[in-house]
Amino acid sequence: MAVHASAILIPALAYATSKSIALTALIVVTALYSLSEALRLSGRRLPFITEFTLRMSRDDERLHFATSPIYLAAGAILSLAFFPEGIAYAAIAIVALGDPVASYVGGRFGRTHIGQKTLEGFVAGLIVSFSAALLWVHPSLALVGSAVGMLLELLGLLNDNITTPIGAGLAMIIASIL
Repeated sequence: MAVHASAILIPALAYATSKSIALTALIVVTALYSLSEALRLSGRRLPFITEFTLRMSRDDERLHFATSPIYLAAGAILSLAFFPEGIAYAAIAIVALGDPVASYVGGRFGRTHIGQKTLEGFVAGLIVSFSAALLWVHPSLALVGSAVGMLLELLGLLNDNITTPIGAGLAMIIASIL
């Protein structure tokens, strides 16, 4: 959950520097993470990164290449590459904060199940992702992006670390055109 939420640093970095610097940094970090995982699985370690990965991963992820961070990075990379700045930052904020909050609240307080997810998690994720998206876009776009992003997270189609920011970003672009 902490790694997920730390993705909010991506739009902050991009805003403080530039989209291209944040994109480059994210690609480099993703490559280092991939190298670290490959080395870890072959019995070697990349100092700091391997230890951090092991500390942040679930028990079931330690047995194989942990792909969740790669999918999260891919969603952020695609958002930065293809969406205008505000929409890209909002889309990343939606997945960075909405997804882990939905998971936490759903797992801890969820009672109304929708498939494997909960209505309570969805509502909590929607509120948090809407609030985060407001930092970057107009409230109407934040609402549309958050609603679509959290619906995609709720449905669990493909990998929500990619579908949530891309779906949220596309929804915000369409809404801004309309």
